[in-house]
Amino acid sequence: MFATNSRSSFAHSAFGLKLATINLFNFIEPPGAFYEFSNIYTEEQWHQKRAWLNRYIGSYQPDIIAFQEVFSASALKALLEPLGYRFFSVVDEPEPIDEYVYRSPVVTLASRYPILSALPLRADPELSLKLGMNEDFEYSRLPLFATLELPSLGQTDVYVVHLKSKRPMTEEKKEGVERTLHDSICAEISGSWASSIQRGSEACHLMASILTRRSHTNNPAIVMGDFNDDIDSEVLSAFHMSGLRSITEDMADLPLSHYQMHDSWDLYVKNIEDSSLDRPSTHYFHAKGSVLDYILLSNEFNSSDPASIAEVGDFHCEDKHLVNPKFDHDTYSSDHAIVSVTISLRQ
Repeated sequence: MFATNSRSSFAHSAFGLKLATINLFNFIEPPGAFYEFSNIYTEEQWHQKRAWLNRYIGSYQPDIIAFQEVFSASALKALLEPLGYRFFSVVDEPEPIDEYVYRSPVVTLASRYPILSALPLRADPELSLKLGMNEDFEYSRLPLFATLELPSLGQTDVYVVHLKSKRPMTEEKKEGVERTLHDSICAEISGSWASSIQRGSEACHLMASILTRRSHTNNPAIVMGDFNDDIDSEVLSAFHMSGLRSITEDMADLPLSHYQMHDSWDLYVKNIEDSSLDRPSTHYFHAKGSVLDYILLSNEFNSSDPASIAEVGDFHCEDKHLVNPKFDHDTYSSDHAIVSVTISLRQ
């Protein structure tokens, strides 16, 4: 699906900043293997995976890309540099299980514009205790927090995230111990809830970090990645900032809008004044589609606010490899759609 904004109430300048988030689904250079020794790409499979990414970038030319599920960051950097992405950051590394076998892929950030700083985003022990967690709580996948120097926008903060999946968190099955049906059901129920708790806690930590940063800076903020849930779900309610009960007028060091993050799809639909558009799914499980991949933007990109400096001019969901795949092109692509938006300056 591709929609172009031709009905904006504001004229656009020539400036157009394209953002994209891509889950690369086990991007690992052979002879490396993901999770099990049998999961090693052949040279032909590895070539096909890289060619798929090359084709997308060649067609849509995003300026800033957030990647998830990266095992081979150096190979990704080498692929992107000739395509104009001179700036690349990674702040974590996969965990080796055995020789050549890895788990825990990482997130990375690629940009055509300078990355001034890039740091891992750690969980706050004090906040963890408030959430009822242990103070040594950690993200399932370490987010990347970067500050970029962007044309017209200046210094802009970018967060790349991959929140905990819905896959149940279960204990490893003990050898020689038969599990009964009721044991399996209990494990599934508790494991799913444990995953939700982890994902929701990650959302709280992430939003708290954004709020703290926004309280000290006027930098626009961008969050991109695989959220592994519906943004409107209760599990991700930290991003909503609705129904706040303890906010009073005497707290107004800055307007509440300064701290709000907006779903780029909502900003796009509002900007073109067409609420009839159906939002495309970014992931399919047993043929059922859902939206898991998001780009969130701070109020500087909200065209409904007279003080905003930019707006979402276009929204694109690249999903042909999911809904109409070509065997020789898409077999080793990704199990997620690519979400991208184009940011335009308001005049």
